[in-house]
Amino acid sequence: MKTLYTLLILLIPFLSIAQSSSEAMEKLKNMKELLEMDLISKSEFDSISKGLKEIILSDTKDDVQKSNISDGFYYKDNIMYPEKFSESKTDYVGYALTYGLAGGSTKSILNGLTSRVKVDSIQVFKLYISENVDLAGNNRSNIQHQQFFSSAQSPQDFALVKLTVDENKETRWIKTGSMSLADGYSFSIKAKEYIDFEWENSKSKGEFIIKTELKSGEYAFVFVGTSAYSNNSIFTFSVENEIKNSTSNTSLKKPRRFDYKTQQEYLKALKEYNKMNQ
Repeated sequence: MKTLYTLLILLIPFLSIAQSSSEAMEKLKNMKELLEMDLISKSEFDSISKGLKEIILSDTKDDVQKSNISDGFYYKDNIMYPEKFSESKTDYVGYALTYGLAGGSTKSILNGLTSRVKVDSIQVFKLYISENVDLAGNNRSNIQHQQFFSSAQSPQDFALVKLTVDENKETRWIKTGSMSLADGYSFSIKAKEYIDFEWENSKSKGEFIIKTELKSGEYAFVFVGTSAYSNNSIFTFSVENEIKNSTSNTSLKKPRRFDYKTQQEYLKALKEYNKMNQ
């Protein structure tokens, strides 16, 4: 009997350190061997194995849930399906007319006035990145299963930018390149376009929480290094967190044609007026 109590005392710390399903499975096998050797009773085995069983089933459930989650950005637990630039345009004319002094720029364009992802005042996003290892032992993600994001390891590998909306052409765009005699050529989004955002690690491995405080507009998470000539996906979203004020809207006067130099300016102002009073 003393031998049995001594054995159980020695097993208590051994059982308490079980943190993963694999460790719990190994300890359960050891307990079964002790049972077969008649070193512990069936009731003692059942009592000890109960805690191990909970660890095994809990970890298995978490693994199943994680396996059903694709890498990428999420808003309110809904995946943000990425967009891609439809085209890029470079202003060579402006560069030529100023002999390169003013420089030219390259715009990468997205079709549509707004993103399908609508974000309200609750601006909390999640980013999932699976931690894989290549043949050389380097960490690699499979975010959206695209090789362009293979080196992404955290939210700091992405830039948050605001997109410019062209209502006449019904597109959104961001400057992804520039050229000038002074600064030379650049084929990426400049750091001055980046918007700061907060992020932190979640309790779950490979899960990150991102928080923003953005005004209404069109935005996107862009992989750092995206250029006018890359094929990277852009995780766009539209912020609609401003509450319309009926008093201010009614005080806004309807545009008049003779107050504008061109028909295009008048139509643009009229469209803004109608939008504000919807």
